Amino acid sequence: MEHSGSGVVMGSAPSRPVAIALGIVVTLLWATSVVLIRIGLTQLDLPPLGFAGVRFSLAGILLLIVALPRLRASRVWAADRRSLLGALIYGLLLFCVAQVGFVLALGELSAATVGLLLGLAPVVTAVITLRSEHERATSLQLAGIAVLIMGVLAYFGLELPSVGLSIALLAGISIPIITGVSIGLGRYLAVDARRLYGGPLGLTAVAMACGGITLLIIALMVEGVPAFSRDAWLFIGWLALVNTALTYTLWTHTQRTLRAVEASALGDLTVILVAVIGWLVLDEALGVVQVAGLVAAVAGVFLVQLAPAFRERRRATLPPPP
Repeated sequence: MEHSGSGVVMGSAPSRPVAIALGIVVTLLWATSVVLIRIGLTQLDLPPLGFAGVRFSLAGILLLIVALPRLRASRVWAADRRSLLGALIYGLLLFCVAQVGFVLALGELSAATVGLLLGLAPVVTAVITLRSEHERATSLQLAGIAVLIMGVLAYFGLELPSVGLSIALLAGISIPIITGVSIGLGRYLAVDARRLYGGPLGLTAVAMACGGITLLIIALMVEGVPAFSRDAWLFIGWLALVNTALTYTLWTHTQRTLRAVEASALGDLTVILVAVIGWLVLDEALGVVQVAGLVAAVAGVFLVQLAPAFRERRRATLPPPP
């Protein structure tokens, strides 16, 4: 895998510290997205599926326009049909199926329950990468994931949802599965993004346009044609350009360096940062147990990220083989 000195140039994979830093920035922006989406659904009264469909399809189309020269040069349409199919499946999972799952789950389940389920995604990613020698988590990373999950459980609590077996509950259970699988698939595709798609921009554009447009079609069938005000369009435009097109392109860039379990654990920072933003901005109180849970979750995330450095340092101190 090719690395540049700074890793900022999209033509080469970022160095590990740069990838982690970019991932933290992305999760912070995603956390603000949750707050903005709450505003859009409550104050602007936007239809949930239509809101998400327009946001992701608009972002995907904008990315396609920018990435089209690189996509043409890479000839992905004819060079590797299997990889193209993988990108389309990745887009459908992450930008369509997962979004429908969120809407259905939030229809009956509390936001805390959905957040708890989302926090379990690293477990799914660790399981699906067990058979890959290069991708599977180390013992220290598994310990970090365990600490992360315990922190998430401490923050959200262990109370089970009061609803019985329903579409909403099944949708909620599917969220960590879809998220974990899509992160694993995204990592697989991101490694060869430069060769097959001209870079992470091209891969993100293809995946997001596919998933976003499919989601928009579903929204039109279920909710009808939405009537957005001028303020709503400005609101959606900002979310599509900055919190969607930019963030997911940067996320694909980080996945060229970070392994699937590392990216999945880092993605859980979004759940943690939403709680912090709610405390700082929305004056949502946090109890002692919740604060301890957030601290443990953050510690778990960084233990997963730092584990490879610990392993390399340990190898450096071992005596050479005879």
